[in-house]
Amino acid sequence: MCHDHFGFYFSWGIAAWLPVMYTLQTQYLATHPIDLSSWTAALILTTGVSGYVLFRAANHQKYISRATNGDCKIWGKPPQFIRAKYKTAEGSMHESLLLCSGWWGLVRHANYLGDLILSYSMCASCGFTNLLPWTYAIYMTILLVHRCYRDEVRCHNKYGDSWKEYCAKVPYRIIPGIF
Repeated sequence: MCHDHFGFYFSWGIAAWLPVMYTLQTQYLATHPIDLSSWTAALILTTGVSGYVLFRAANHQKYISRATNGDCKIWGKPPQFIRAKYKTAEGSMHESLLLCSGWWGLVRHANYLGDLILSYSMCASCGFTNLLPWTYAIYMTILLVHRCYRDEVRCHNKYGDSWKEYCAKVPYRIIPGIF
């Protein structure tokens, strides 16, 4: 919302698109019930909860490191970070911490990874015989990869050389070792 201002795109998305997309798997299963083995259901549930926990933990790590100005512990150790200075539109100088520890030391958008794991788990609960319930995971993948690139351009413009240093320390965007 900070960069995407309120307007038709935003209001239509909240009023029409999201209610359909966020309930698509439930709607599908109501009309096309499937039987999952207990092990399959447990695996999907565990994977989905793990994605949610990753999403929340990653956001918490970033929050706590910034709220304490880096005087905290991430995974039991003092965090590594880059102090990135930037100039606001009004011309005043500010500083942000670019966290290089915990989940943020593995990928630059750890919260997106958690979101994707949860999305794919929700779709997996519908089985693999129909593409319709998988449109949510496809949509989330496109949305978050696009947002990743957009955020990185914005961060490069905002932080300059500090962002380049961060990218060198944390080379992967969303999936460790792959992307």
